Amino acid sequence: MSDLNPHRPEWVRWIPAVILVVIMTGMAIFGVVAVPRLTADPGPAETDEVTDLNWSVFTDDGLAYIEAARTPRIDLSSPPVDAVGLGLPADGATTVGPHETGLDYRLVLIATDEQPNGALFTTPQFTVSTSGGRLQSVRVEERGAFDFRETYLLLADRSADLGYTPPEPARLAAAVTEARESGEPAVVRSNRSLSTGMGVTAEATCFGAGFCQVSYVVTPAVG
Repeated sequence: MSDLNPHRPEWVRWIPAVILVVIMTGMAIFGVVAVPRLTADPGPAETDEVTDLNWSVFTDDGLAYIEAARTPRIDLSSPPVDAVGLGLPADGATTVGPHETGLDYRLVLIATDEQPNGALFTTPQFTVSTSGGRLQSVRVEERGAFDFRETYLLLADRSADLGYTPPEPARLAAAVTEARESGEPAVVRSNRSLSTGMGVTAEATCFGAGFCQVSYVVTPAVG
């Protein structure tokens, strides 16, 4: 077969290969430089975004960092916990979540300087309540709604880590029945356990449709 370009210089044959090498090199540089910036967790917080000991604060800067990192940390180890020092109102409730991405927060609550030492919660939303200048409670929500069986199994499963005694099935069933008959939410609670070094009460709020939402009310052990 005759050459279709008999006068084309030999070096022209190498142009496609050179272009391919340039493209691949550019992609490799982007992978090293840009991708980590897109996927890496936020870097260390500035001092106005956390306390001096790296605990979360709920100022505008602190909340922005919580939203960026999704790893809030609250120190309950030395009650009473000063609300204003954490950027919280002296009296009120501050809710964090749901996150704009739909992802959960990894909430760490530190209870004492000894073991056992608090708990880790994966949650779509939590609320910090204050009164008289003190942090009174942290309400931590489970994601989603559950039928009777799912609610009981979830409460029983979490009791192993959080120490409370789950409500008896009959009490939970009664709450579901009450909600159906009255059309109003019915609440059933566990005892308040201190086995983690902080107070933990599990709570199921049941609705007329037969589903329940589960949350945990955490309080400082004393103070």
